[in-house]
Amino acid sequence: MKVKSDQITGAALVILGIVFFGLISQFSKPITAEYPGPKLVPGIAALGLIICGLGVFVNGCRQKTEDKVVLTKAGFIRVIVTFAALWLYILGLTYLGFLIVTPVLVFGLTTYFAKASNVETKLWVRIVFALAVTFVIWFMYVQLFGMELPVGSLFE
Repeated sequence: MKVKSDQITGAALVILGIVFFGLISQFSKPITAEYPGPKLVPGIAALGLIICGLGVFVNGCRQKTEDKVVLTKAGFIRVIVTFAALWLYILGLTYLGFLIVTPVLVFGLTTYFAKASNVETKLWVRIVFALAVTFVIWFMYVQLFGMELPVGSLFE
């Protein structure tokens, strides 16, 4: 039996979801009925990765057609860089907190993807975008939902 790219992708998504569950389990605030805490949304995302990964894997097993090239070497490197950035983001949340790590991640990924796809964007646009994304997420969670975002163990 030949392994298809959908099977590899599905398995990778499942493994990534499990790794994310392990990383967010290190957050100190538990999920309760009164306050879902900072684990809830990343936990839902990790569960989504696992469910989608299982779906992609099963679809790859059922598919009878021959596999086409869907990911070039450059594309594979972008995927690895993105997953590594997300892993570092979760680690950064633990030690430095949301307000420091989020704009750095957003700025870094937008810069990386702009250069990888030969799209020229001005430095100030990427900085404003990173700060705006951070502010919108912070405002929604803290001001609208009354939830806390990780402040980082270095600042507690």
